[in-house]
Amino acid sequence: MTAIEVVAVAAAVLGAIALAGGCVAFFAAATRLRDAAVELEAASESFRAAAEPLVAELADSAVRAAGEVDRVEHLLDLSTGIAERVDGTTGATYRAITTPVIKGAALAEGTRRAARRLGGRSTRRG
Repeated sequence: MTAIEVVAVAAAVLGAIALAGGCVAFFAAATRLRDAAVELEAASESFRAAAEPLVAELADSAVRAAGEVDRVEHLLDLSTGIAERVDGTTGATYRAITTPVIKGAALAEGTRRAARRLGGRSTRRG
């Protein structure tokens, strides 16, 4: 065997060893990736199992909150109507009472002035 043939055989053996090492490394990496994928799937299922009841509870809470908002809105509408009625009643009461009171006060003042004049006292104050 010549030196070139020995070098060629040695290169072929080293290439086969390198190829075998690369295959082993590839399969080791593939195994690790598969294990990581299995763990990720298990974690995903665990998360889904824990999250589904919480999401359902959140949806129920949102429905209840919407109902409460509707209830509060109805109460605000009622209180607005009551406030408008009270304002209207207050204005009507004010008008109904103040006109006779003003007229009564004017009549009393006029009567007092007339009495003073008839009694001989001055109508001026002071």
